[in-house]
Amino acid sequence: MIPRKKLQVFVSSTYEDLKDERQAAVEAILSARHIPAGMELFAAGDKSQMEVIKRWIDESDVFLLILGGRYGSIEPTSGKSYIQLEYEYAQERRKPFFAVVVDEDYLKKEKVKEHGADVLETDNPQQLKAFRAEVLTKIVRLWRNPLEIKLAIHETLADFSRRDELIGWIPGDQAVNSGAVAEEIARLAKENATLRDRLLKTEGERTTYHGLTFEKMCQLLRGEESPTESLSELASGLIASSVQLFNDSTATLFHVLWAFQDALASGILISAQEMRLPMQAFNRLRTFGVVVLHPTAGYCLTDDTRQFLLRVRFELKHGSIAPRNQ
Repeated sequence: MIPRKKLQVFVSSTYEDLKDERQAAVEAILSARHIPAGMELFAAGDKSQMEVIKRWIDESDVFLLILGGRYGSIEPTSGKSYIQLEYEYAQERRKPFFAVVVDEDYLKKEKVKEHGADVLETDNPQQLKAFRAEVLTKIVRLWRNPLEIKLAIHETLADFSRRDELIGWIPGDQAVNSGAVAEEIARLAKENATLRDRLLKTEGERTTYHGLTFEKMCQLLRGEESPTESLSELASGLIASSVQLFNDSTATLFHVLWAFQDALASGILISAQEMRLPMQAFNRLRTFGVVVLHPTAGYCLTDDTRQFLLRVRFELKHGSIAPRNQ
């Protein structure tokens, strides 16, 4: 059995204005059973320490940027902030990257009201504006509170964990022989291909999910448009990404289920209802028996739905799921 890997996540942000947000990020990384690392361990402004930070970025599997309303301390030689230098170095090293960026309306209204004008950049506003614009050219999530940061990290790390090229860390007592693993992967790949051929040949003996074949289940969920409701930008962004992934044009219950499968599996939804998640859609999924309402854990996937999503992942990998609107 191949052990579960732990990813090391380098967390980059300004410090004084984002203490709560950094704490939320660290808690989310730890709760996902990964390893946080970041600049609070070092003395910003020390050139030798910047070299240490670069080594930590090199040794990390993922680079996370939390961008708020401050540009941060300036490195004298380059004239750039340390968080921008960290970001640029991670990009140069082609580190897997994601960012959570503060919503400007929330920053200027609620965060300033709660923490004062110190959360806004006054010394280098143009540099911050240019840096923010650069970061927004990537795939990012906007946040209005620490809970949204936690959910974004939870969702994103779940995706990163499934990437084979990210090595991560494993406990020493679980170390495996790489040659044996390679042989096992080759064996499983061959077995996988054999099973897939067998699956395609046994049309009359297909596994069913909630009494429906895989194709019928897809048709059912993709034929039900997601209810229109007031969602946070984070929730809307997750659903939009799911729609784009399957090359569709309209959000359906299928895309909601795919976008929130990890959150549904973890029971995070009850504690995050104030984030304006698609609760109407979850209720519709419940009427189809796709999710159930657990008395303590919120909405949860059924065993059939877990198997259905595994099949979706398999079919998606092999290019077997056509866009709904073709």
